[in-house]
Amino acid sequence: MKLRKQTRQWTGATLAGALLLPAAVLANETHVYGIANFNGAASGQCDADSHSVHTKTAGEFAGYFNSLVNAGQWTDVRTLNNTSARTDLWTDASKGSAANAKDTQANAGVDDADILFVHTHGGHSEANLRSWLVMGSNLDACSAVTDTHMSLGNGKLNIAVVKACQSGDYQVWKQGGYRTALVTNTSGFTMWNAFHGDSSCGNHVKRYVKRYVADSKTSGVGENWIDEAYDRDWGKNNDDCPVSIVFGDTKAKRVAMFESGGWKDRHNTGGKVASSIFYVGGCDPSSGQKLPE
Repeated sequence: MKLRKQTRQWTGATLAGALLLPAAVLANETHVYGIANFNGAASGQCDADSHSVHTKTAGEFAGYFNSLVNAGQWTDVRTLNNTSARTDLWTDASKGSAANAKDTQANAGVDDADILFVHTHGGHSEANLRSWLVMGSNLDACSAVTDTHMSLGNGKLNIAVVKACQSGDYQVWKQGGYRTALVTNTSGFTMWNAFHGDSSCGNHVKRYVKRYVADSKTSGVGENWIDEAYDRDWGKNNDDCPVSIVFGDTKAKRVAMFESGGWKDRHNTGGKVASSIFYVGGCDPSSGQKLPE
Protein backbone atom coordinates (compact mmCIF):
# COMPACT_ATOMS: atom_id res chain seq x y z
CA MET A 1 0.00 0.00 0.00
CA LYS A 2 1.31 3.42 -0.87
CA LEU A 3 1.38 5.70 2.12
CA ARG A 4 0.72 9.41 2.00
CA LYS A 5 2.31 11.55 4.64
CA GLN A 6 1.16 14.93 5.84
CA THR A 7 3.91 17.07 7.30
CA ARG A 8 4.05 20.39 9.06
CA GLN A 9 2.02 23.24 7.64
CA TRP A 10 3.45 26.71 7.09
CA THR A 11 1.26 29.36 8.65
CA GLY A 12 1.05 33.06 7.93
CA ALA A 13 -1.09 35.85 9.35
CA THR A 14 -4.58 34.96 10.49
CA LEU A 15 -7.67 35.93 8.56
CA ALA A 16 -11.36 35.69 9.32
CA GLY A 17 -14.14 34.99 6.87
CA ALA A 18 -15.13 32.50 4.20
CA LEU A 19 -13.66 33.15 0.79
CA LEU A 20 -14.90 30.73 -1.85
CA LEU A 21 -18.25 30.75 -3.55
CA PRO A 22 -20.60 27.90 -2.66
CA ALA A 23 -20.10 24.85 -4.88
CA ALA A 24 -23.58 25.23 -6.35
CA VAL A 25 -22.70 28.51 -8.07
CA LEU A 26 -19.17 27.68 -9.20
CA ALA A 27 -18.55 27.69 -12.94
CA ASN A 28 -17.02 24.62 -14.52
CA GLU A 29 -14.23 25.60 -16.88
CA THR A 30 -10.98 23.78 -17.67
CA HIS A 31 -7.81 24.97 -19.39
CA VAL A 32 -5.02 22.61 -20.50
CA TYR A 33 -1.54 23.56 -21.66
CA GLY A 34 0.61 20.94 -23.37
CA ILE A 35 4.05 22.30 -24.20
CA ALA A 36 5.92 19.75 -26.31
CA ASN A 37 7.97 21.77 -28.82
CA PHE A 38 11.14 23.55 -27.74
CA ASN A 39 13.23 24.75 -30.66
CA GLY A 40 14.84 27.98 -29.49
CA ALA A 41 14.54 31.68 -30.16
CA ALA A 42 14.75 31.50 -33.96
CA SER A 43 11.39 29.72 -34.01
CA GLY A 44 9.84 31.93 -31.33
CA GLN A 45 10.06 29.06 -28.87
CA CYS A 46 12.13 28.27 -25.78
CA ASP A 47 15.14 26.01 -25.28
CA ALA A 48 14.46 22.56 -23.82
CA ASP A 49 14.05 18.96 -24.96
CA SER A 50 10.97 18.41 -27.11
CA HIS A 51 8.64 15.68 -25.79
CA SER A 52 5.59 14.86 -27.89
CA VAL A 53 3.88 13.18 -24.93
CA HIS A 54 3.31 16.59 -23.31
CA THR A 55 0.48 17.35 -25.71
CA LYS A 56 -0.82 13.77 -25.52
CA THR A 57 -1.32 14.03 -21.77
CA ALA A 58 -2.99 17.41 -22.22
CA GLY A 59 -5.28 15.75 -24.72
CA GLU A 60 -6.26 13.07 -22.22
CA PHE A 61 -7.03 15.65 -19.56
CA ALA A 62 -9.06 17.81 -21.93
CA GLY A 63 -10.80 14.78 -23.42
CA TYR A 64 -12.32 13.75 -20.11
CA PHE A 65 -13.72 17.21 -19.46
CA ASN A 66 -15.03 17.39 -23.02
CA SER A 67 -16.95 14.19 -22.27
CA LEU A 68 -18.49 15.97 -19.28
CA VAL A 69 -19.40 18.92 -21.52
CA ASN A 70 -21.11 16.53 -23.92
CA ALA A 71 -23.03 15.04 -21.00
CA GLY A 72 -24.17 18.46 -19.83
CA GLN A 73 -22.03 18.23 -16.67
CA TRP A 74 -19.34 20.80 -17.51
CA THR A 75 -19.27 24.23 -19.11
CA ASP A 76 -16.15 24.78 -21.19
CA VAL A 77 -12.74 23.32 -22.09
CA ARG A 78 -9.86 25.19 -23.75
CA THR A 79 -6.57 23.76 -25.02
CA LEU A 80 -3.55 26.05 -25.46
CA ASN A 81 -0.58 24.01 -26.65
CA ASN A 82 3.01 24.89 -27.54
CA THR A 83 3.42 28.56 -28.59
CA SER A 84 -0.11 29.34 -27.38
CA ALA A 85 1.22 28.78 -23.84
CA ARG A 86 2.86 32.03 -22.78
CA THR A 87 4.16 33.53 -19.54
CA ASP A 88 1.74 36.45 -19.72
CA LEU A 89 -1.15 33.98 -19.36
CA TRP A 90 0.32 33.05 -15.95
CA THR A 91 1.05 36.62 -14.84
CA ASP A 92 -1.21 38.26 -12.27
CA ALA A 93 -1.99 41.97 -12.35
CA SER A 94 -0.27 42.35 -8.96
CA LYS A 95 3.01 41.21 -10.54
CA GLY A 96 2.96 42.66 -14.04
CA SER A 97 1.79 45.53 -16.20
CA ALA A 98 -1.55 45.62 -17.99
CA ALA A 99 0.24 44.64 -21.18
CA ASN A 100 1.79 41.44 -19.84
CA ALA A 101 -0.51 40.37 -16.99
CA LYS A 102 -3.16 38.24 -18.68
CA ASP A 103 -3.91 35.43 -16.25
CA THR A 104 -7.61 36.32 -16.32
CA GLN A 105 -7.81 36.67 -20.12
CA ALA A 106 -10.99 34.98 -21.30
CA ASN A 107 -10.54 31.43 -22.63
CA ALA A 108 -6.76 31.60 -22.25
CA GLY A 109 -5.40 32.78 -18.89
CA VAL A 110 -4.77 30.28 -16.11
CA ASP A 111 -6.99 32.19 -13.68
CA ASP A 112 -9.90 32.28 -16.13
CA ALA A 113 -10.48 28.56 -15.52
CA ASP A 114 -11.54 26.65 -12.41
CA ILE A 115 -9.28 23.68 -13.22
CA LEU A 116 -5.99 23.69 -15.12
CA PHE A 117 -3.54 21.07 -16.32
CA VAL A 118 -0.07 21.78 -17.69
CA HIS A 119 2.64 19.40 -18.91
CA THR A 120 6.01 20.99 -19.53
CA HIS A 121 9.55 21.20 -18.18
CA GLY A 122 10.25 22.86 -14.85
CA GLY A 123 12.83 23.68 -12.24
CA HIS A 124 13.25 25.22 -8.81
CA SER A 125 15.53 27.33 -6.64
CA GLU A 126 15.52 26.64 -2.93
CA ALA A 127 17.56 29.79 -2.29
CA ASN A 128 14.95 31.96 -4.01
CA LEU A 129 11.94 29.92 -2.80
CA ARG A 130 10.50 29.42 -6.27
CA SER A 131 9.69 26.98 -9.02
CA TRP A 132 9.25 27.72 -12.71
CA LEU A 133 7.49 26.23 -15.72
CA VAL A 134 8.96 26.49 -19.21
CA MET A 135 6.57 28.04 -21.70
CA GLY A 136 6.12 27.31 -25.40
CA SER A 137 6.58 30.89 -26.59
CA ASN A 138 9.44 33.30 -25.88
CA LEU A 139 7.20 36.29 -26.65
CA ASP A 140 7.19 37.46 -23.03
CA ALA A 141 9.55 35.24 -21.02
CA CYS A 142 10.45 31.60 -21.39
CA SER A 143 9.44 30.63 -17.86
CA ALA A 144 6.44 31.34 -15.68
CA VAL A 145 7.87 31.67 -12.17
CA THR A 146 5.86 31.11 -9.02
CA ASP A 147 6.99 34.23 -7.17
CA THR A 148 7.73 36.51 -10.13
CA HIS A 149 4.53 36.02 -12.13
CA MET A 150 1.87 33.99 -10.33
CA SER A 151 -0.83 34.85 -7.84
CA LEU A 152 -3.56 32.29 -8.33
CA GLY A 153 -7.21 32.38 -7.43
CA ASN A 154 -7.72 36.12 -7.76
CA GLY A 155 -9.79 35.10 -10.76
CA LYS A 156 -11.48 31.69 -10.75
CA LEU A 157 -8.73 29.07 -10.49
CA ASN A 158 -9.23 26.49 -7.77
CA ILE A 159 -7.12 23.42 -8.70
CA ALA A 160 -3.88 23.16 -10.72
CA VAL A 161 -2.38 19.86 -11.88
CA VAL A 162 1.23 20.46 -12.85
CA LYS A 163 3.19 17.71 -14.63
CA ALA A 164 6.60 19.36 -14.54
CA CYS A 165 9.86 18.53 -12.82
CA GLN A 166 10.57 20.29 -9.50
CA SER A 167 7.26 22.16 -9.59
CA GLY A 168 6.39 21.33 -5.97
CA ASP A 169 9.72 21.24 -4.16
CA TYR A 170 9.49 20.22 -0.50
CA GLN A 171 12.09 22.70 0.75
CA VAL A 172 10.46 25.58 -1.12
CA TRP A 173 7.16 24.57 0.48
CA LYS A 174 8.71 24.13 3.95
CA GLN A 175 10.09 27.67 3.90
CA GLY A 176 6.75 29.14 2.82
CA GLY A 177 7.63 29.79 -0.81
CA TYR A 178 4.43 28.51 -2.38
CA ARG A 179 2.07 29.88 0.27
CA THR A 180 3.48 33.38 -0.07
CA ALA A 181 3.83 33.27 -3.88
CA LEU A 182 0.88 31.31 -5.23
CA VAL A 183 -1.90 32.65 -3.00
CA THR A 184 -2.97 35.65 -1.01
CA ASN A 185 -5.00 35.32 2.18
CA THR A 186 -8.18 36.02 0.23
CA SER A 187 -7.38 33.82 -2.76
CA GLY A 188 -9.84 31.25 -4.05
CA PHE A 189 -7.03 28.89 -5.11
CA THR A 190 -6.89 25.67 -3.10
CA MET A 191 -4.67 22.91 -4.54
CA TRP A 192 -1.32 22.71 -6.38
CA ASN A 193 -0.62 19.11 -7.50
CA ALA A 194 2.97 18.91 -8.70
CA PHE A 195 6.31 17.09 -8.27
CA HIS A 196 9.13 17.22 -5.77
CA GLY A 197 12.29 16.58 -7.81
CA ASP A 198 12.41 15.38 -11.39
CA SER A 199 9.69 13.18 -12.84
CA SER A 200 9.78 10.67 -15.67
CA CYS A 201 8.09 11.18 -19.02
CA GLY A 202 6.61 8.80 -21.57
CA ASN A 203 3.38 7.14 -22.63
CA HIS A 204 2.92 5.80 -19.09
CA VAL A 205 2.19 9.40 -18.07
CA LYS A 206 -0.56 9.59 -20.68
CA ARG A 207 -2.09 6.44 -19.20
CA TYR A 208 -2.00 7.55 -15.57
CA VAL A 209 -3.29 11.04 -16.40
CA LYS A 210 -6.25 9.38 -18.13
CA ARG A 211 -6.98 7.29 -15.04
CA TYR A 212 -6.42 10.15 -12.64
CA VAL A 213 -8.71 12.65 -14.31
CA ALA A 214 -11.53 10.12 -14.71
CA ASP A 215 -11.29 8.90 -11.09
CA SER A 216 -11.33 12.38 -9.48
CA LYS A 217 -14.69 13.76 -10.55
CA THR A 218 -16.21 13.91 -7.08
CA SER A 219 -13.41 12.90 -4.67
CA GLY A 220 -9.72 12.07 -4.31
CA VAL A 221 -8.39 14.92 -6.43
CA GLY A 222 -5.29 15.15 -4.25
CA GLU A 223 -4.98 11.56 -3.05
CA ASN A 224 -5.49 10.07 -6.51
CA TRP A 225 -2.69 12.25 -7.86
CA ILE A 226 -0.27 10.74 -5.35
CA ASP A 227 -1.47 7.21 -6.11
CA GLU A 228 -1.21 7.53 -9.88
CA ALA A 229 1.95 9.60 -10.33
CA TYR A 230 4.15 7.98 -7.65
CA ASP A 231 6.78 5.59 -8.99
CA ARG A 232 9.56 4.02 -6.97
CA ASP A 233 12.84 3.23 -8.71
CA TRP A 234 14.37 0.67 -6.37
CA GLY A 235 17.93 1.34 -5.26
CA LYS A 236 18.30 4.72 -6.99
CA ASN A 237 17.54 8.34 -6.22
CA ASN A 238 15.32 8.44 -9.26
CA ASP A 239 11.80 8.06 -7.87
CA ASP A 240 8.82 10.01 -9.18
CA CYS A 241 7.59 11.95 -6.13
CA PRO A 242 4.23 13.64 -6.67
CA VAL A 243 3.03 16.10 -4.05
CA SER A 244 -0.29 17.73 -3.31
CA ILE A 245 -0.10 21.15 -1.66
CA VAL A 246 -3.41 22.30 -0.19
CA PHE A 247 -4.07 25.83 1.06
CA GLY A 248 -6.63 26.69 3.74
CA ASP A 249 -7.19 27.96 7.25
CA THR A 250 -7.44 24.67 9.18
CA LYS A 251 -5.76 21.29 8.96
CA ALA A 252 -9.14 19.55 8.90
CA LYS A 253 -10.28 21.51 5.83
CA ARG A 254 -7.02 20.88 4.00
CA VAL A 255 -7.13 17.13 4.69
CA ALA A 256 -10.76 16.98 3.60
CA MET A 257 -9.96 18.69 0.31
CA PHE A 258 -7.04 16.33 -0.32
CA GLU A 259 -9.06 13.20 0.40
CA SER A 260 -12.59 13.98 -0.73
CA GLY A 261 -12.43 17.05 -2.95
CA GLY A 262 -13.04 16.54 -6.66
CA TRP A 263 -13.48 18.45 -9.92
CA LYS A 264 -17.17 18.85 -9.13
CA ASP A 265 -16.77 18.97 -5.35
CA ARG A 266 -14.28 21.76 -4.78
CA HIS A 267 -14.28 22.32 -1.03
CA ASN A 268 -14.23 25.70 0.65
CA THR A 269 -11.01 25.62 2.69
CA GLY A 270 -11.36 29.17 4.03
CA GLY A 271 -8.57 31.76 4.22
CA LYS A 272 -5.32 30.75 2.56
CA VAL A 273 -3.23 31.45 5.62
CA ALA A 274 -1.57 28.03 5.82
CA SER A 275 -0.80 24.99 3.69
CA SER A 276 -0.21 21.28 4.03
CA ILE A 277 1.88 19.08 1.74
CA PHE A 278 1.03 15.43 1.06
CA TYR A 279 3.48 12.91 -0.39
CA VAL A 280 4.88 9.39 -0.09
CA GLY A 281 7.35 9.31 2.80
CA GLY A 282 10.85 8.22 1.80
CA CYS A 283 10.36 9.01 -1.89
CA ASP A 284 13.78 9.87 -3.28
CA PRO A 285 13.91 11.71 -6.64
CA SER A 286 16.73 13.18 -8.66
CA SER A 287 17.09 16.96 -8.25
CA GLY A 288 15.47 16.87 -4.82
CA GLN A 289 16.14 15.61 -1.32
CA LYS A 290 14.72 12.34 -0.05
CA LEU A 291 11.33 13.15 1.43
CA PRO A 292 10.94 12.71 5.22
CA GLU A 293 9.55 9.39 6.43
